[in-house]
Amino acid sequence: MQITTLIPAYKTKYMVELMTSLVTQTHKPGRIIVSDDSPNGEFGEILSSPAMAVARERLPIEIHRGPQAGAYENFLHLLKLWDSSTELVHLLLDDDVIYPDFYATHRAVHGAGAFSCSISARWTSNERGQPIEGMPIPAGIVQSMSRIVSLDAGAMFTTTIPQCQNWFGEFSNCVMNPRSAALLFKPDFGGVSYAGLWDLGAFLAASLQGPVAYVQDRLGHFRTGGEGHSNQLYGKHMKAAHLGYAALAVGARRIGQLGEAHARQCYDGIALAVQQRYAAEPDMQPLLPVLIRMRDGVPGAEDEFLPVWQDFLSLHKF
Repeated sequence: MQITTLIPAYKTKYMVELMTSLVTQTHKPGRIIVSDDSPNGEFGEILSSPAMAVARERLPIEIHRGPQAGAYENFLHLLKLWDSSTELVHLLLDDDVIYPDFYATHRAVHGAGAFSCSISARWTSNERGQPIEGMPIPAGIVQSMSRIVSLDAGAMFTTTIPQCQNWFGEFSNCVMNPRSAALLFKPDFGGVSYAGLWDLGAFLAASLQGPVAYVQDRLGHFRTGGEGHSNQLYGKHMKAAHLGYAALAVGARRIGQLGEAHARQCYDGIALAVQQRYAAEPDMQPLLPVLIRMRDGVPGAEDEFLPVWQDFLSLHKF
């Protein structure tokens, strides 16, 4: 069972750590496709330089020019380049690191059962890559004696959206089969886009196709600080990540995966967060009163949300 690594490349700062994490894998990927979206092709230039010769000798690296149309479009570009050529695929962001047994473990999990995708636990690290905290994993899962926990759609939806909490992490700690990877080309539930929470939305969508394997081992780390979107509270990506929970809840309601009480719990949390953090932001002001009406259960409020959410996405070119 072969795995392809897809790297949406932009930042060159962590390239040595990124390539080292691939060179040291106990099971090497069958292909590594790099889509260089850096402004002037700096990523590909450095990766092709003599300084990175060892990585190129030991790894099956392909370098392609990116579409220069944003991070998510680069994800889709990579998926097209991969074209389901291996049984499994992994999106590895350029500032994240996977530990040596990442691929061996995920490959073994997929070989043991028919899972739509596998997601492994990870550390949150500081910019230097030092682990500083874990994920807020639900007690029923973290206290399980099983290393691999099989999760159905009900568990996936109800432990994330109501609490406005993505305890699964990012694409970097998920390995997908071709059918679940194809879901990235249509990131919505019931016609409601979940742009801004593409990773969580994709994981939830995959759970509708089949069980998701959650691996309790922490097999990588997610870097905070520095130039990452998570460090830019007032940037468009963090704003969309907040609003994306409400979008997920509306979409999940439309497809029958979330009840009213759970949805209103989500709306309550997001309305409060937007009020506290973004009440003075012009692009968020049209959404706040709608979120409050959704929280209060006003009939028709969820339908009101859709056009203002779409206006936000159009404004920021998601």
